Amino acid sequence: MFKIETFIETGTFKGINAELHSKNFKEVYTCEKIEEYYKKSFERLNQYPNVKIFKMDSAEFLKKWRKMNLCKYKCNKKYVMMYCDAHFFNPKDPPKKGKFQILKELKKLKNMDNVIIIIHDFKNGLGGITYDGIDLNFELLKKDLLNVNPNFVFYTNELGSCSPVTLNYKDITNSGLHLDEETINNLEYAWKEPKLTYRGILYCLPKEVKIDGLRKI
Repeated sequence: MFKIETFIETGTFKGINAELHSKNFKEVYTCEKIEEYYKKSFERLNQYPNVKIFKMDSAEFLKKWRKMNLCKYKCNKKYVMMYCDAHFFNPKDPPKKGKFQILKELKKLKNMDNVIIIIHDFKNGLGGITYDGIDLNFELLKKDLLNVNPNFVFYTNELGSCSPVTLNYKDITNSGLHLDEETINNLEYAWKEPKLTYRGILYCLPKEVKIDGLRKI
């Protein structure tokens, strides 16, 4: 629909998502600041020439990416997709300040109206992030999102659009993923407890769309 060629991810973790999307997009940019996860991700992603991984804070990564590439996309009126997933892995032990990294990220995208933003772990009744009693919800994000693009139209997923993962190993291999230990562990967890893997997602789009399973906010 939007002819997107570029996928930008914050929070590489172990690189499984970036590896999958190396097959779906012309170019993939991703960042991970934790040394352990960066090393694992680099080993996984180094074989894909269209994937670039950066070891740095996600907000600074977006600032750097925007400075280097804004004209390339803005001038050509191309949309890019931002997948924001740089949440703290252990919500029971968040930092004292700056718990919601997404708020820092959105400030780096101010007035960038050629971006489509997808926020994972959004609190919408499905699995989502809560720090110190504060939910990662629309109320928290709305102001900064409208500063990115005041014309954003917002959608979220619903339980009815979620279904248990039923793919077999052959299907997964055909999708482009490698069945190493990390990938298998993730898949087996999803197959064993599918309801625990249903996560809330917020979609921030530049115009209205009709997609089954999405509810307009």
